[in-house]
Amino acid sequence: MQRNKPAPQQPHRETKVQRQQLSHLRMIGFSFGSVGTGLFATTPTVLLLFYLTQLKGVHAGLAGFALLIPKLWDMVTDPIIGRWSDTTRSKYGRRLPFMLTGALLMPLGLVLMFSVPETATPLVAFWFVLVAYLFSATAYTLFAVPYITIPSELSNCPDERLKIMSYRTSGVMFGIILGSGLPPFLITYFGQDATAYQLTALVLGIICFSFLLVSMLSIKSHRLLEPEQKPTDLSFLQQMLRVMTPLFSYLVITHVLQITAVGILLASATYLAVFSNGLAPAAAGSFLTATFVTAMVAMPLWQKLSMLTSRVTAFALGAVGYMLVAIAMLTYGLNIAYWHFIGLGVGFGLGFAAIQMIPYALLTDTIHQHGEQHGFGSEGMFTGIWTASEQLGLAVAPFLVGLALQYGGFIAGSEAQSETAIRTILLTATLLPSALMFLSLFALYAFHRLYHKGPSHSGRF
Repeated sequence: MQRNKPAPQQPHRETKVQRQQLSHLRMIGFSFGSVGTGLFATTPTVLLLFYLTQLKGVHAGLAGFALLIPKLWDMVTDPIIGRWSDTTRSKYGRRLPFMLTGALLMPLGLVLMFSVPETATPLVAFWFVLVAYLFSATAYTLFAVPYITIPSELSNCPDERLKIMSYRTSGVMFGIILGSGLPPFLITYFGQDATAYQLTALVLGIICFSFLLVSMLSIKSHRLLEPEQKPTDLSFLQQMLRVMTPLFSYLVITHVLQITAVGILLASATYLAVFSNGLAPAAAGSFLTATFVTAMVAMPLWQKLSMLTSRVTAFALGAVGYMLVAIAMLTYGLNIAYWHFIGLGVGFGLGFAAIQMIPYALLTDTIHQHGEQHGFGSEGMFTGIWTASEQLGLAVAPFLVGLALQYGGFIAGSEAQSETAIRTILLTATLLPSALMFLSLFALYAFHRLYHKGPSHSGRF
């Protein structure tokens, strides 16, 4: 009797996995949401610090603080929205009502951030941007937290989820290209004044909403996997503590350290181009475009490598590669020639592809491992905490850049900077990210060791 029980179960599992295989068109449609979120998350990181210091005269340290507070707010709202979406029941499903609300509000928030009145003092500009960014961050949470949960509900096959995350990461790359490479050119086209920033935000907001809408339509037409167990009756705090296992905690720490390192480069790019290398502001757009186009091209290579070796091995190699390129930029020093500057952007892109794609694949596997052990129904809580940690890293980055600039003697609104301020920009953009990447490897190693104590999975981890 005992030998006969597994026989009917195994074919059932295989059929279920096959039934959840997705077409390439479906994966592309889903990934459009990542284009919108990537664009939305990147634009403030790239532009807002420079906008506040150079156009509104806000001191660099205070400007960095305006970018930090909304992300601290995200740490509160992201898990709440995740939990809320886990327990919501509607005819449109658990996730889509939140995503639609966020998609409608995100473009408005993006425009508001760059709509400081012309007569505003630096202090008023600070408060205006802070409130607008808080609004925008909440809108982003409403869409992004449920959206990131979707891959774990599209398929229960680890290799299939890796493909989904590969498409998603390609979408993120394209969104980051739009959010970092396009604005400098649009701002130049519109006149490089405050109105140019506002018009640029309007154009990007329209593009953002278009991609989010296509993604929601794609998700709506696909039947998502239902959790095998309904959400528990645990309180919000109890459920948060339950999902914060050592395995998940080490993965979050790894991701926060690495995304902070990447955010520092994004926030420093315009300062590097203009002040450290004597190039036009548009060179920052070219540099970041080279970075993220390279990342898109390199994505399939990292996916292949992660299947041939393991995801953690490929992940570690990407982090080491990124760190080495940052050290190379520091070695180059000041006044780097334009094409050498772009070449370094290509190098950053090779490493960035791995540290952007693979963590999300590890996240979905971690969610499934937790579900196998404790039951499903907490997917939104996982992604809420994950998104909050990611937003924290992206906020801490410009905050650290702002502090470094202020203590390095950077003068807001001035085109001429001291030698100390210029060298501070270079050190902040290279040495600090290298240190963060190095520290992340220890957390990644701890994650890798803990994972192998859990249940086995198909596919290499």
